[in-house]
Amino acid sequence: MRSVVYADRFIDDVAAIYSECVLSLLDRRLAAIESHPLIGSPNVRPSLIERFGPTLRTFPVPPFTIVYRYDDTQDKLEFLALPFDKTIR
Repeated sequence: MRSVVYADRFIDDVAAIYSECVLSLLDRRLAAIESHPLIGSPNVRPSLIERFGPTLRTFPVPPFTIVYRYDDTQDKLEFLALPFDKTIR
């Protein structure tokens, strides 16, 4: 059974979103990732690797980006952050 963890930062980032449209899209994207954890891109910007470590994946939720990690050996999915896309370098 897949373990899903939401980091405090991710929860705080989601709490700051007021757009029902973005929240609805986020729900659909999270469900897609939970069903297919390798769906996100492994091509992650260096600033995210510096902040959150290696083996990251990203998935867009305009204007945000889901930052997560999936450990297939433990079947563990960690949602780490949801930064505003323009702030990622």
